Amino acid sequence: ADAAAEGCAGEKVAGREKPCCSRGEVAGLPVMTHSDNTPTSSAVSTEKEAEPDGTVTRYQSFALLGASILAAVATLGATMIAQRSLGSEQLKEFLLFWAALFMVTGIITGIQPEVTRAVGAARRDGVYRVRVVYVAGAFGALAGALVVCTAPLWASKQVPLSTPWAVGAIAAGVFFYALQAMMSGASAGRDSWYLFASIGGLESVGRLTLMLAAAFMVPTLIGLEVATVAPMMLWILLALFVPGGRKAWSARADIDVKQLSLNLIWSFLSSAAAAVLMMGFPNILNESEPNQDEHTKLVMAALILAISITRSPIMIPLQAFQGVAVSAFLKQQHRPAAAFVKPAAAVLGIGAVGAAAAYLIGPLLFKLIYPPKGDAQAAYAEVVTGTVLGVLVFASALLALMTLSGNMVLAINRHRAYVAGWAAAAAVAVAVAFFAPL
Repeated sequence: ADAAAEGCAGEKVAGREKPCCSRGEVAGLPVMTHSDNTPTSSAVSTEKEAEPDGTVTRYQSFALLGASILAAVATLGATMIAQRSLGSEQLKEFLLFWAALFMVTGIITGIQPEVTRAVGAARRDGVYRVRVVYVAGAFGALAGALVVCTAPLWASKQVPLSTPWAVGAIAAGVFFYALQAMMSGASAGRDSWYLFASIGGLESVGRLTLMLAAAFMVPTLIGLEVATVAPMMLWILLALFVPGGRKAWSARADIDVKQLSLNLIWSFLSSAAAAVLMMGFPNILNESEPNQDEHTKLVMAALILAISITRSPIMIPLQAFQGVAVSAFLKQQHRPAAAFVKPAAAVLGIGAVGAAAAYLIGPLLFKLIYPPKGDAQAAYAEVVTGTVLGVLVFASALLALMTLSGNMVLAINRHRAYVAGWAAAAAVAVAVAFFAPL
């Protein structure tokens, strides 16, 4: 039965079962297989894998919701820990490091939706080709090398107090996050939602735990930066010790190496534009004001903090859980627009309620959770207002809406439209940041 499931059909010879050989046969066509009966990257298996009906159960939904809440809480907790552990200048640099890290990982997270599509399509069609881990690992290593090679162009402006440590941490983080994105995408493509939730939840719990430990043991900028990046390696535990994790690690795409690489490049182009809007906007703002006096620096620090706490709790979980959306839209390819309407309405409704709450009680909560230090009082008076916080919260909801619409377009294989939409939005945002007054 195992041999048949892998497409290697034995035959009777003189009343005995002829053992399976290394060349399988599927629908009369020869297929090269590995010793473990899985097809090689150049071969195609057409034997469909037994799969669930594609729905997310109630308990799986609870697991996904719990992981998303953990990601939001960990993000808020990280900013609170940093605000209490660091001075104003160090806090600004930590937030710029945070934005740079998640902007770079936001680009590489383009691996997740494409792997979700590729693995899900492979299971649906019964066509298994290249192992996605090889391609994801190669792109992760390349991204880490690019971070190091381009550091002279940006590090002195963004992370001047901790340049070598910050650059090394971001480079290591993007490599490990590429493999984590692959694991998440493969889990979503296989409908392994408990594993999917565990990958994100483990990272969030690990980050909050390590940052608390760093705040007590090494309350320095470098200590907090390392504590931010280290949890991006925790998925290794799931890949080693959880059966579903090992299956996700060995998952295969429905296309070959070349096509998967091209699809990922398209995905990276769009996720790069998306990352600028989602996580990298504080870095863009900082670059848009090259000559900052002391007051401007404080206003910028307060504004970056406000953007971080209104955007990250929404966007980091959504960014991490794009695989859920892609998997859902993949199963509704015959009616993508209709499938988009309900979640879009929910996002806009939540955004409107959140914006109203931010307008009414946002300034009070902001000052209570992130009390201003002596030299930041005037800056808070300019930034921490109901209008500013309300606009920032609703802007985050619009970003979430863009992310969902992008996932829908990606699920129906419209990669060029996916890139064009995000590129246009990023171009407008960068132009406004540079040409509009602070």
